Amino acid sequence: MTSDGKGITRFAGLVFSFCAAVLFPFGCSVRQAAVSGAAGAFSDEKALEVYSSDDDPELIRDAFPFGLKTYELLIAQDTDNRSLYLAAAAGFVQYAAAFLADEADMLEDDDLDRAKALRRRAAKLYLRGSEYAIRGLELDHKEFRKKVHEDPGSALADMEKEDVPLLFYAGAGWAGTIASDPSNMSKIAELQTAEAIMRKVLDLDETWGDGAVYEFFIAFDGGRSEAMGGSGERALGYYRRAVKLSEGKKASPHVALASTVAVQQQDLETFRDLLGKALAVDVNEMKKWRLSNILAQRKARWLLEKTADLFVEYEGAEHE
Repeated sequence: MTSDGKGITRFAGLVFSFCAAVLFPFGCSVRQAAVSGAAGAFSDEKALEVYSSDDDPELIRDAFPFGLKTYELLIAQDTDNRSLYLAAAAGFVQYAAAFLADEADMLEDDDLDRAKALRRRAAKLYLRGSEYAIRGLELDHKEFRKKVHEDPGSALADMEKEDVPLLFYAGAGWAGTIASDPSNMSKIAELQTAEAIMRKVLDLDETWGDGAVYEFFIAFDGGRSEAMGGSGERALGYYRRAVKLSEGKKASPHVALASTVAVQQQDLETFRDLLGKALAVDVNEMKKWRLSNILAQRKARWLLEKTADLFVEYEGAEHE
């Protein structure tokens, strides 16, 4: 949790104000003021850091659904609030990625049915997050959904830097939906649209989210073979840029490159080196990345445990 006690008190107080306004039939002006106040609290960067700076992933996993449904309640009361759409989009995409998709990967060998169920749920929540991002974009860019399907280049041409956060979650959620259900061939073609959105993010503001878009492209290009349009060389370039922008204080770029390019190329030495770097990150140095670093290190340890399954020549390498 954040060390700012006043921030937590303000956050809790505004949530209570919102609940009171919804539960009791006050006048419309009072109710709208409470909704606006709660919306500001929930979408405020400092408030959101209450989640991202926590050191207990299980606590956040359990708390997240309440926050997500609260965003939806607030949006129902304030349908023109761009910040709320962004908060909802980010929340659903992040929850699907951190607490569903990764768990599915880790469970696949031991409980395939559970892993499949988690991926189906992840696909739905990725999509919900993407939909909220698109609804937020449509406040200023009418019929964006329709236009981006028909002609992504034209639909994205008038986007500006201020649109980057919503574009990021629209593209990331869209891609996550497809990746969670690769058997749905009707959706695979849409991956090019998701890629176009993310490349627009890259063009408009590569530094947003401390280089988050580069981490997306590490996985996007590194996780596909060259025959499918991937490129280990491009992924390596994205990795270097992500590390530079985060000043080496994020574990996730190392994990992303290790789990994609290093495995694809069967480069055991690089695999271990990258995961070693991920585990060497001090999770307490940057509070805003504490939770994501803890989760990335958890995945790094799991990948190391799976080394024998990931590398064909593992046993031979161990006995050289």
